[in-house]
Amino acid sequence: MTTTLVLGATGKTGLPLVEQLLRKKHKVRVVIRSSHKLSAEILENPNTTVIEASVLDLSDEEMAVHVKGCDAVVSCLGHNLDFKGMFGNPRKLCTDAVRRLCMAIEKNDSAKSTKFILMSSVGIQNPKLKEKRRWSERLLLTILRYTIPPHHDNETAAGHLHQVVGIKNKHIEWCTVRPDSLINAEVSPYEINESPSTGIFTGRPTSRSNVADFMVELIEGPNLWNTWKFKMPVIMNAK
Repeated sequence: MTTTLVLGATGKTGLPLVEQLLRKKHKVRVVIRSSHKLSAEILENPNTTVIEASVLDLSDEEMAVHVKGCDAVVSCLGHNLDFKGMFGNPRKLCTDAVRRLCMAIEKNDSAKSTKFILMSSVGIQNPKLKEKRRWSERLLLTILRYTIPPHHDNETAAGHLHQVVGIKNKHIEWCTVRPDSLINAEVSPYEINESPSTGIFTGRPTSRSNVADFMVELIEGPNLWNTWKFKMPVIMNAK
């Protein structure tokens, strides 16, 4: 039985992730600002541990306690799509959470490495592969980078894993999951690719439940994890 810490557990992707993990008898720790946003079924599950707090308000010592003993840490954090969520504080929610969680994992100095899974976006490029995009897509991403704080936050969060944590860290192995256009739908067949196979303007819908399913498979399956660790797979619904 694995133990997974989930951030963003009340979000549209984090919630199905928690539900799927509990359905498979995993132990789940969730950091949420208000427990009433979770169903009674989740709260009353003996495998659920609720940490009621804003993740960035946790001290370094508290964060180290919460990640201790976890086989996996998953960040499904994101900014609300309203004016305050887009332009208010904390502007570096995802980046600061990733940075501090990684520091907490390293501080515990466990003999076993922890899987760190970051939910990102297909709009974030994998610098290792030098992914090419059309000029119109490059222009749009440049505009987003300098005008929309959440996009830049997603870039720097992924960049922290790629550039700072790296692939030789003895305490952390990571995977950045890049879903295409997100929709609400049940689990269905889906595809995993190393790089985007569609353009930003011609994306293929991706069920949030499929993203959660893939994350569960990464946590459970050593072979799948070895395939995608230190990479930035793109997930989309099957044709």
